[in-house]
Amino acid sequence: MSTGTSSATPVTYNDALDAVRQLDQDEQIRLISDLRTLLFPDPFATSTLALNLKERRFHKGLTCPHCASDQIQRSGHYRNRQRYRCKSCQRTFNDATGTPLAGTHLLGKWEDYIECMVKGMSLRKICKKLGITLTTAFTWRHKVLNALKRLTLDGFKGVLEADETYMLHSLKGAKDLGGRKPRKRGGKSEKRGISNDQDCILVARDRTGGTLARVACQGRISMRQAMTVLEGKLEDVTFFCTDAHGTWRAVAKAEEMTHVELNASKGERVRGLYHIQNVNGFHRRLKQWMERFNGVASKFLDNYLAWFLFLDAHSSEIPAAACEGLLAAAFMNPAHETYHTIKNTTFALPA
Repeated sequence: MSTGTSSATPVTYNDALDAVRQLDQDEQIRLISDLRTLLFPDPFATSTLALNLKERRFHKGLTCPHCASDQIQRSGHYRNRQRYRCKSCQRTFNDATGTPLAGTHLLGKWEDYIECMVKGMSLRKICKKLGITLTTAFTWRHKVLNALKRLTLDGFKGVLEADETYMLHSLKGAKDLGGRKPRKRGGKSEKRGISNDQDCILVARDRTGGTLARVACQGRISMRQAMTVLEGKLEDVTFFCTDAHGTWRAVAKAEEMTHVELNASKGERVRGLYHIQNVNGFHRRLKQWMERFNGVASKFLDNYLAWFLFLDAHSSEIPAAACEGLLAAAFMNPAHETYHTIKNTTFALPA
């Protein structure tokens, strides 16, 4: 007795091959691309994290990273990734174009790499865990850090603390040391006190947690150098708390801020609600964290400051959330660095 149903005839290899032969060349190429995606999916592209990043980057709609046009069409796949074509400029792109992830062939390892960064693992330990080369690990680190460095603070509010700290100027990795002898790890400057052998890091932090940390100069900081770093961020400051250094007195006068000057040499560290303990605590945490790297080249110091700023701001989050936040921050910022541009970075002070 018939059940009224019939099983479909299975398609043989020869049937499929004959069907492919009937397609035109463009359709055959498209089929090959789709089969590659189906059989060898990109583990990063199919992850929840990648989908979240894509949604965050294009939350206002898909736009061209080259010309910002919204006239976009799909244009097949390349290396298992969806490719798009802009109708305005005719250039192609994918979800990672214009981000630190662009041009990398191991996208499936980025999520684990970011987790290693959050944990502060050394490059060699990362290489061993993920099976990547030291050059790749180094390049990825600075692609992310260069993107993080572009995250800027709009401005400070209310009570602002400011103070400087110093780190020995380092030419780590350089062949030309400018005539001086190489220092051993943990070496000291040949000059006494604060000199141009030391990088001056200006740290400013308000009571809402907004923090800026940046290399301002070499040696003692001047009023002009401090103003260059703080430019455009002091409009909503009501009280400016610093030590008794004359530079801060000049900055407060130039910006017409109420200056609270604490003289530590006379034992004055706190005056009511006013102090610079938040900044000093940041200095302490920064230097403890930096010890794990056994010295950082001065040309990359701002990158590491951006890294620590992010970790310090997200210290209360669970690691998974911090990892996603770090990758999202890197993914959202335009970046076009390569190994060669990173390697050829030079030490530069704020203009």
